[in-house]
Amino acid sequence: MERLNPQVMVTLWNIERLGSFSAVARETGWSQPAISQQIKKCEDELKIPLVRRTSHGVELTPVGLILSKHGQLIDNRLTQAQRDIDAYGRHHSAHIRLIAPPSICSSFAARALVHMSWSSEVRVGLMQMEPPEAVDALSQGLADCAVTFQYHSIPEFVKMNEDLETEYFGSDPLLLLVNQNSVIAKRYAAVHEPISLSVAKDEHWIAGCETCQANLISLARVAGFSPDITHSTDDYWATQNLVEMGMGVSIVPRISVRAHLENDLMACPIKDENACREVLFVTRKGDHRPALLKVKDEIKRAAQKYLE
Repeated sequence: MERLNPQVMVTLWNIERLGSFSAVARETGWSQPAISQQIKKCEDELKIPLVRRTSHGVELTPVGLILSKHGQLIDNRLTQAQRDIDAYGRHHSAHIRLIAPPSICSSFAARALVHMSWSSEVRVGLMQMEPPEAVDALSQGLADCAVTFQYHSIPEFVKMNEDLETEYFGSDPLLLLVNQNSVIAKRYAAVHEPISLSVAKDEHWIAGCETCQANLISLARVAGFSPDITHSTDDYWATQNLVEMGMGVSIVPRISVRAHLENDLMACPIKDENACREVLFVTRKGDHRPALLKVKDEIKRAAQKYLE
């Protein structure tokens, strides 16, 4: 079989997205016969149908759908390549788009970006997203790199597709956040040893994003209970305020309380080897631009002060 034509895969993606040959022709400038010829040639080579006609137009076969997903990635990369060239022409420097979750944005990612603004011509745009959304955005070419995390308790919760590669930056322990006047805080203060999550089985819980909630439920299950989640917020300041006012307890990453912890709160280590998260740097495979490597090195250097 001859090597697959990337243009055919992009065309299949456009058919899936737009729903008809005529709509693809209008958007791309190709004639409908040319589009049909592309598809037929590929079908002849593969000896399998890629498109079938319906009463509403056309739809892709299962194999056509598989190829269209690769076409989406190709189209995203081509679009990003043009953006990179345009950005270089405007600024004569590289522009890297970085994604990170709130706790990382406000800690070592921010420090790395400030240092780069002083010491480098690389321009970095920072967007805040939780891991599932960050991975999707990176896969679609909406960003160049991401600092994200995976919980030890649910390592497969965030799916990394084959177009991405990761580098481990370090481990961030998870802590049980409680009011300093609570029974749990007094128990921890008496021994200063990690405590079992089961001590909070009867408490109301303040959870975070979907990934964080899944982690809480997994850790609680191991500790023998199902958490009563009454509030959910991605804002660590809001979490601290809710715990301080006696509205519940929460699990938070250590880096979120390093910058500031209210005087009326206590962050207790958890007696569970899975009570931590791995921090990862994620890029698309084969993207070895010097500017991107510079961003990775700066963030990794800043992360060393925060991670184990």
